[in-house]
Amino acid sequence: MKRILCIQDLAVVGRSSLAAVSPVLSAMGHQCCPLPVALYSSHTGGFDPVEKLDAGAFAAASLAAWQAQEIGFDCIYTGYLCSAAQAQMAKQLMERCPTALKVTDPAMADGGKLYRGVTEEMAAAMADLCTAADLITPNITEAVLLAGWEYRDRYSVTELEQLCGLLADRYGAQVIITGAPAEGGRMLCVGQGKASWEHFTLTCSYVDAVYPGTGDLFCAVTTGALLRGNALQSAAELALRFVENAARVTYAAGEDPRFGLAFEPLLSELVPQKEDLQWVR
Repeated sequence: MKRILCIQDLAVVGRSSLAAVSPVLSAMGHQCCPLPVALYSSHTGGFDPVEKLDAGAFAAASLAAWQAQEIGFDCIYTGYLCSAAQAQMAKQLMERCPTALKVTDPAMADGGKLYRGVTEEMAAAMADLCTAADLITPNITEAVLLAGWEYRDRYSVTELEQLCGLLADRYGAQVIITGAPAEGGRMLCVGQGKASWEHFTLTCSYVDAVYPGTGDLFCAVTTGALLRGNALQSAAELALRFVENAARVTYAAGEDPRFGLAFEPLLSELVPQKEDLQWVR
């Protein structure tokens, strides 16, 4: 069983961040150790007002306690962080764990702009954190910010491949760009493996709604699959299909999009097969 340290916020309502990541990784047969850097009454994509409690000091103290106890992790996975100091803390931890799989979802922007409350300093710190990761999973807005490109409504497949290669070279990591609108209206997931430097594109159907937390679900399933031994492309394929199915189910049920994807009934799709559980005694 792999032990995964998940460093990001906990939004209690809305099926995003740790509220989505934790059940997914647990269902996939891993030990998820959630470390909240902030507590939110809900995510900020449609709910107002939103109560927040900064947990940065608790997170730093927890990391120090684990280091003193020599508690190790097989994977360090970071998502939305609340300050440049938290991003620096996460980078230092990654640098102290050379054998762990290090995954960063640089959650800081969408729709061509930074999230509310994310400063230029924070965006720069998130980019610096990406240099310590083995895999980064930016959405298209975050990808162009990390590359210094100008955001547009459409990109050619060639441009997306170039963008992916630029990020892989700049940050020394495997790259998956999610939610990329390409010419012809197709939505693509574009990835590049650091070992082979080969691109792959995955297409999916979209419903007429916007759900928060889809990036969290995608990154969680991808991470869980990589830790089960999947190659990058097959891990991304599994994640994309899971999110796609969850979107269909949620849309068909007519649920309020603010509450995110209703993925819970689909978690059984992620449970390891019996032959994969030979480590159980």
